[in-house]
Amino acid sequence: MQNITFRDLFDHIGNERMSFSKRAEALSGQEVELRGYLVAMHADPRQVTLSGEAGVCPDCAEKPVPFLHLPGYAAGANLFSPQAVRLKGTLSFGFAIAPEGYATFLRLENASVATGLKPGLLARKGGRAGTS
Repeated sequence: MQNITFRDLFDHIGNERMSFSKRAEALSGQEVELRGYLVAMHADPRQVTLSGEAGVCPDCAEKPVPFLHLPGYAAGANLFSPQAVRLKGTLSFGFAIAPEGYATFLRLENASVATGLKPGLLARKGGRAGTS
C-alpha cells in the first residue's frame, strides 16, 4: 500500500493549468492511502468525492480543486465535516462510467476509512467533541 497525496496525482494544483500527473496513471491499479475531505457534489449528493480542500464542491470552486471520485462509497452524514479523513482503496485512472451513472477520470475504488477519526467526531448531537 502506498501513502500518497493529491500532489502525487495532480500538477499545478490551484490554478487553471491543473492537470492529472503522469504518476496518477502510473499508480492506477495500485492500493493507496490518501488524506482528504469528503464532499458530496451539488448536482447529485450520491456522488461523493475526496477533495484536497475542506467544504469545497469541486464543481463550484472559484479555482481548480484536486479531487477524486469514490464510486459506491456511502459516507454517513457525520463524516461530511471540516476534519480530514484518510481513505484507502484501489486507485483507478482513465475514463469510466461510475455505477451511479456519472463519468470519471480518477477514482478510489472500494474506498474505506484507513485510520481512526478524532475522538468526538461522531459524538451525539449537542455533545462535546473530544480533544486530540
